[in-house]
Amino acid sequence: MHTLRQENLPKLDLPTDDELDAETVEFLASMPPLNVWRMIARTGVAREYRTLLSVMFGKDWFPGADREVIALRTFRQNGSDYEIPQHFVLAEAAGLPRDASRAVLDDELDRLSPWHRRLCRMVDDMAADAKLGADQVRELVSHYGSQDMAARAIMIMAWFPMLTRFVDTTGVPVETVPDAYDGLSVPTGHG
Repeated sequence: MHTLRQENLPKLDLPTDDELDAETVEFLASMPPLNVWRMIARTGVAREYRTLLSVMFGKDWFPGADREVIALRTFRQNGSDYEIPQHFVLAEAAGLPRDASRAVLDDELDRLSPWHRRLCRMVDDMAADAKLGADQVRELVSHYGSQDMAARAIMIMAWFPMLTRFVDTTGVPVETVPDAYDGLSVPTGHG
């Protein structure tokens, strides 16, 4: 896995409370203390973004372990380090063991289940070609049992690259608070 060096990242400053409206400051106070939320607040759509994540990370919307395999593989493919510590916590909460998360990042796919190996390859193809082939889409439909679930898998495969591009291009700094990820269960709240 290649990593981005902090000094090479583009950078926007995280907004201070003084730069944000009172409603957004209140919203941020209700969120996990993650720098990504503060940078998203700069866009003016932080609350709407949380609403989307509340659905995408809901336990009934899509299998959490599969979502985290897709996320971690995307971070590997994009060389994006910021999200990895958060998603180690989220992956474990979704039932994906730490050694499986490491295998996704270290390209040791033989240590994964056959389905998670396939998901990794699909993410690789999505990263290379910006789309999946028809056979891969049919495989998603077959595996998940419906076109709706296949569409959700594709949405997740498309969404995480957008996140990494935003985080890396704005230069969101890694949290330095020792307990920043304690109790993190979904990106929209603690516990």
